[in-house]
Amino acid sequence: MGMYIDTAYPDVTQDARLASILTKTKALAVQIEDAEWNGQDVTALRQQLSNLKTRHDDGATYEPLF
Repeated sequence: MGMYIDTAYPDVTQDARLASILTKTKALAVQIEDAEWNGQDVTALRQQLSNLKTRHDDGATYEPLF
């Protein structure tokens, strides 16, 4: 009897419970640029972007959505 448990998703990129940090970083950068163009305060968005970049620099590629 093996100890292997079959996962629901064969590949981490198909797991709907995870989000790519790079994809979120790119989307947030566009959101910041649009908000700046419209004259909105982007302080909180910049903090979120900084946190994502730090997590990516620490080696994380995906983050949970739960």
